[in-house]
Amino acid sequence: MVKPSGQRAFVISDGVEVSWNWGAKGITEVNWDEWDAFHSHCGSTSVFLCSRMMRVLLRCQERPVGAVIWRKAGAIVGIACIEDSFAESVNLDDHVASERSWFNVISKLIHGRSGRFTFKVRVVGTVLGSGEHGQLWSEAIAAQDRDRWLKETIFQSVDLSGDGIPKVVMVKDQPILHDNRRQATYEGWIPLEFDPEMLFHCDPKWEGFDSYLAQLKTKARTKINRIMSLSEGLEIHPWSLDSIEREGDALIDLYRRVFERSGFRLGSLHQSELVESKRTWGDDFVVNGYYLNQQLVGFQCAYVGAEELEAFFVGFEPELLKSHAIYQRMLVEFICLGLKRKCKRVNMGRTALEIKSSVGALPRRLQCDVRFKNPLFHRIVRWYTGGYDPAKISLRQAWKADAYPLVRHSEIHSI
Repeated sequence: MVKPSGQRAFVISDGVEVSWNWGAKGITEVNWDEWDAFHSHCGSTSVFLCSRMMRVLLRCQERPVGAVIWRKAGAIVGIACIEDSFAESVNLDDHVASERSWFNVISKLIHGRSGRFTFKVRVVGTVLGSGEHGQLWSEAIAAQDRDRWLKETIFQSVDLSGDGIPKVVMVKDQPILHDNRRQATYEGWIPLEFDPEMLFHCDPKWEGFDSYLAQLKTKARTKINRIMSLSEGLEIHPWSLDSIEREGDALIDLYRRVFERSGFRLGSLHQSELVESKRTWGDDFVVNGYYLNQQLVGFQCAYVGAEELEAFFVGFEPELLKSHAIYQRMLVEFICLGLKRKCKRVNMGRTALEIKSSVGALPRRLQCDVRFKNPLFHRIVRWYTGGYDPAKISLRQAWKADAYPLVRHSEIHSI
């Protein structure tokens, strides 16, 4: 059934009703109070699956996003954010480690002379965020039912533009606990592991920045002090909605200077998303501009949820990375914002791992599960990807042995 409103609805096995609400036209089809009630009942702290975020994403015209709802006997049993996007791999062999000699040869053939390989992908999850933000299910639903319903749903709906359904689906991000080898979450799918997400845990007993510094090793404290010294010439000013509407293109230009340096890209940030985020989230979407000699040289933005702060995106002049420690200062400011807003955790994403570890962020391994619609290509990719892991990176050990963040991090790996 196709409604001109932007909702696509159909029935799958066990009489489960699926509604797929695409874009701005789909916003009015969703009962957002009911959505948030389910989100809260499931105990989710994710800012990316709450109604405020979903409405922002659905309004962003550059991003084909759908809010998916599964119902059984009229009651919500599952929700998800699903987005059709483009993935781009840039010189993949520079970012992964393989024990198979032929891996680099095949990688170079796939990436061609340009060193780039681009393909369209349907993503279950937030394209521009890292972590368990893609789907949420009632505890009453058995894992095998949840997995089957997702598989029956994922290749069913085209977006409002009428573009064809992508031939590949990626479900992100599921945690890999302890030192386990990645394993397929869904039978027959291909598990892939990229860089871990970096998490900063805030001790509820900390009274401020000095309390944070007190739990760091001497070497880490010295590094923080050096960051503050090098960045002393930077001025930090908040951006209002009016500023983002008028001059937000300057922020996107700065973002692209960082974005173009990444090895694997999934989606891209747009000015309209910054505008809608500020309009919808207000003071809970923080955008700070960084100025040097009264010139804009960088920015950072973050979503403040009920318990977690999502350090969303940054952009800056690359030459200031060493001379003014601009990126490191942004990480410190994310931590300060998390402490100020009494957040339990600051989610810092999955790039610049060593730098983030130096200020106290800790790694949590994640995997994505991939399914290709073409069975032959699926088998080829499974064989091809079986021989690589993320390139190993040396992380800093910033915390004292009895520091709260180390204890809390070990707890989430036992869940």
